[in-house]
Amino acid sequence: MVRIAVCDDEKVDLEYLAEKIEHGCSCDCEIVKYEDGENLLADSRKQVFDVLFLDIDMPGMDGMLVAETIREENQYVKIVFVTNKEECVFQGYRYGAFRFMRKSCFEQELPETMASLEKFFDSVNELIVFKKPGGEFSKKISEIRYIEVQGHNVTVNCGDTTEQVMGTMREYEKKLSAKGFIRIHKGFLVNFRNIYSIEQKDIVLDDGKKLPLSRNRINETKTKLQVFTRSMDI
Repeated sequence: MVRIAVCDDEKVDLEYLAEKIEHGCSCDCEIVKYEDGENLLADSRKQVFDVLFLDIDMPGMDGMLVAETIREENQYVKIVFVTNKEECVFQGYRYGAFRFMRKSCFEQELPETMASLEKFFDSVNELIVFKKPGGEFSKKISEIRYIEVQGHNVTVNCGDTTEQVMGTMREYEKKLSAKGFIRIHKGFLVNFRNIYSIEQKDIVLDDGKKLPLSRNRINETKTKLQVFTRSMDI
């Protein structure tokens, strides 16, 4: 189930947005409505939302401040700003905005936004099956941060857990390259969704961890990252 929060201080607008989103969502979803950013922020610390639809111009804590605060605590939530203030577009992208939608054109722009969101959730929820000694296990693409090889040992890193698996890095690169994984080094295959930035000699992940970036893979890595980001609207 996709959990969606909608926040707008104007009750009429809030009800309108929530109704249109519910009707426009073809997947199983739960919509929670908020009339102010403070309550949304408090609830976001107790429950995880997959998508936020945020009005920008709100009294007290406006949409930008809500997005900035939540983004510090949740790198994965998709933020959609709903506003008629087009001058705020560039500021919003500082907080990883997924989309900007104009209130005046919300109904017309919603189908494309929902299609992109559903495409994203379908992609990250796909299961990848790995073989390991004595059996196999599966992980969602969103759960796999990177795959590492040391000698003949291949390890799948999922953040809190790691699993040693059978196979070669070449096999996993072939299997996963079309699903958003980038070979940044002979020893690392990284899920692009977790890449925060590219430095001269390293890739920085969204948790601050650094992985080595081969000199001869810098341009390829940058190009693939741009392609994946555009194609999956992240």
